[in-house]
Amino acid sequence: MKRFLLVGLATISIVTIGHTEGRALEKLQLQVTPAVSLAPAYVVVRAIVEHDPENRQLEIVADSESFYRRSVVDLDGAQAPKVNELQLIDLPSGEYDVTAALYTANGQRTLARRTIEVMSLGSR
Repeated sequence: MKRFLLVGLATISIVTIGHTEGRALEKLQLQVTPAVSLAPAYVVVRAIVEHDPENRQLEIVADSESFYRRSVVDLDGAQAPKVNELQLIDLPSGEYDVTAALYTANGQRTLARRTIEVMSLGSR
């Protein structure tokens, strides 16, 4: 029984370490909620940026056939906030491509992209 418990704990530790390392490698994550809503919609966009001294700029774009919004935030490397939030209010109906781009001091770009749907009441 003791041996089974030790093997189980070792397995959990390895899985946890591997999972943590995989997440740490993600420089940029994008969360957009809700993914589907009714117009006029209220949507929250969160860009989660890993702290890195090379981070210089974050660009978030929401684009559809009848709506465009772009927000650019200057980042102070490792001192920048980890979570950057953009609120989109009264969005008209349509399919939106939401993109976040993280730029480093040497010009490297990391992208994250989500698609959301804002429906009108009669579009069911």
